[in-house]
Amino acid sequence: MTSGRVDGAFALAVRAVDVGLRFKSGRIVERARSLRRAYAPAVPPKVVRDFDDRLHDAYL
Repeated sequence: MTSGRVDGAFALAVRAVDVGLRFKSGRIVERARSLRRAYAPAVPPKVVRDFDDRLHDAYL
């Protein structure tokens, strides 16, 4: 993925997590998590770290 595509993909994933939490849909949240599992660079960019933080907060 190029940088712009990564940013866009994870921006959509954050929105999906928010929608999934609002509607209490584990399916939506899990689909967003699957994006993260599929993208595993050695050093994740800031947008990916922010997504990780959002998911972490969602499960606390």
